[in-house]
Amino acid sequence: MANVFVPLNRFQSVVTNLTGEEDEIYVTPTGVSSIVLSAQITNNSLQTQPVTILVTSNRELPIPSFEGVYSGSSFISSSVGGFVTLDNFSGSFDSASALLTLNRQFIRKEVAAYTSFQNNLSETPFVFTSSRFENYALDLTDAISYDINNNKNIRTDKAAKAYFTKNGVNIIKTTYPEEYSSSLDAIDYFNYLSQQIIKNQSVTGSQFVSRLYQNVVTQSFTSFTPTTLQFSSSAWAINALTNVVLNTIENANLVAQNPIQLVTNVTIPSADSLSPVVSGKLVLEEGYGFIVSGSTDLTVILSLLESANE
Repeated sequence: MANVFVPLNRFQSVVTNLTGEEDEIYVTPTGVSSIVLSAQITNNSLQTQPVTILVTSNRELPIPSFEGVYSGSSFISSSVGGFVTLDNFSGSFDSASALLTLNRQFIRKEVAAYTSFQNNLSETPFVFTSSRFENYALDLTDAISYDINNNKNIRTDKAAKAYFTKNGVNIIKTTYPEEYSSSLDAIDYFNYLSQQIIKNQSVTGSQFVSRLYQNVVTQSFTSFTPTTLQFSSSAWAINALTNVVLNTIENANLVAQNPIQLVTNVTIPSADSLSPVVSGKLVLEEGYGFIVSGSTDLTVILSLLESANE
């Protein structure tokens, strides 16, 4: 049930004049969802007046930071002394992406098996769900293999945000707190595996991977062997993008979500009204705000049905 007492259903009306600024006419109370039954803006002046209506969630959402990783259309890599572009190192990013894609099922199973093994060694093990960690690994593999091949950050950005709800709440910290550190370790292990895979060498040849934790899927290899320079640029990019995801989870940069413009500079004739909301077609969740911007000659009448969240 809701944390505060509200009637199961309650009609609410708001009548106010605008101030000439962006006026937050209504904010949905805690424990409530509101249905906008009608919104009427009346022009009390003798001339046409524009009006803008915005809806804001009043939520802070995580914004992954790619500062020092990606600039314009290029990765930034100190390991090769400046900008790394696909034109300069096409063999590097192409082959690294192909090897990650070729081994996506291997990474998926190995990361989950590693996490399960480490959990069993813990003094306070949690109830392990293999599919959850398999999906973490698979999503990260697909995101980074796509971004390094296309010189973008769009899918890594999405992968980092996937650890948060639409309201900006860290899922693994709140829903699975006992799995939080294991989730971070799983991402680190993904990075260790990837660094060796893109060399086209066995992962057990790495100083960070002494053994495999599953034998369901074996590592795949190709006939292509990258040069040291090609490997270093890909390795740097993968490590940098992996750290973006880790940093977002551990220390998210939360930024207020931009308001959504429902109506933009729509004009209302003199002594006339505008009713931009079809009855029942706009729902404001807890904390959502209804903002109207316009002349002081405009009056707003808002009719709502508030319902308690359960």
